[in-house]
Amino acid sequence: MNLKDYQRGRNDGLALALKIVQEGGREALEAEIKNRGVTGISVNLTQKELTLELEAIKELTVRTMLALSLSVLRDEHHYGKKRLQQFMDRFGEKTECLADGWVTWADMCTSIQEETGIEIDFGDMFDKSKVRQEGNLS
Repeated sequence: MNLKDYQRGRNDGLALALKIVQEGGREALEAEIKNRGVTGISVNLTQKELTLELEAIKELTVRTMLALSLSVLRDEHHYGKKRLQQFMDRFGEKTECLADGWVTWADMCTSIQEETGIEIDFGDMFDKSKVRQEGNLS
């Protein structure tokens, strides 16, 4: 990194800090600093802005996975409108359970493995010690 890039990054950081203080005061800046230390995320967004962006990404991901699932069920298993709708309804229920905290990805993966023997590998994403060290990964 050259000096010009470093200075630009530093100025961007100062501008973001000023914005956070103006919107939420010193406590908001302290919370932002603490959160960035926990999550390891380094972006030029406030926590509020980052949360909004992550929600949009999650929504797009869910819709993408639904479309992919429906395509496979239709192409490979010849599901018609009725069974596709049943799948969509259940998919929506499972998504809400995840979003509301009634179940976790780890719970779902464990259940699938215990019931079918199929293992879904998310690496160490569900390692509780890693979550404590790096922040909430859910």
